[in-house]
Amino acid sequence: MNMASLLKVPFILSSAITQQVTLTPPNIASSEETIPQTFNERAFTRFMIYGFPIMKTVYWIVSFAEVAIIASQTADSLSVIQAIAQHAAGHGIHDTPITFPFILGTTLAVAGGLVRWWCYRTLGRFFTFELSVRKGHHIVTTGPYAVIRHPAYTAGLMQLIGMVILHGSPNSWLRHSGVLDIPGLKLAVMSWLVGVTLLAIGAVFRVSEEDKALKSAFGDEWARWAKAVRYRLIPGIY
Repeated sequence: MNMASLLKVPFILSSAITQQVTLTPPNIASSEETIPQTFNERAFTRFMIYGFPIMKTVYWIVSFAEVAIIASQTADSLSVIQAIAQHAAGHGIHDTPITFPFILGTTLAVAGGLVRWWCYRTLGRFFTFELSVRKGHHIVTTGPYAVIRHPAYTAGLMQLIGMVILHGSPNSWLRHSGVLDIPGLKLAVMSWLVGVTLLAIGAVFRVSEEDKALKSAFGDEWARWAKAVRYRLIPGIY
């Protein structure tokens, strides 16, 4: 058994779990609570509804495939995992060693996911994927929201960058193992990459829209918070 490869398993699963959490809405706003949508917001909302489940599925498939290859090296692997691994080996698919991009990408992905989960916990029922003002809503100024105004977006972008480094580096398992030669998988991964790009672009545009919506809904309360917490995404920069 290759112990170095086995050490990759918790890293692989942790990045998949944090993406599952990040792309799953903690609360759902009703139609009465949802703020009237701009074109960008309508597109972003549709992408969240239809794109997020696809992105999560593709990521879990890739993660499970790599874990299966690693697990097949143990003497007591489950027969189904061994069968998958043997099929993969027939296509020339193999494991890859732990690299610096693997560690860096996983660290960013997991850290971003944990910060975003912190945002979920801090806002509680006020955190929805839709732009909304819920019953009893007020501006939350504690936790990560005392540092920047939109930490969930920062965390999400950090996570996306980490995943691109993790899976897109030249020596990553996805690019170096031969797994992309399996019919259909390359198209699925490309779809995931397009989704990540659209998500990042939409999130950046959405920040200013969310500020406008909060300013309109909360007036002086938002103004006092924006004066105390000047930066939107990156402390000291933006």
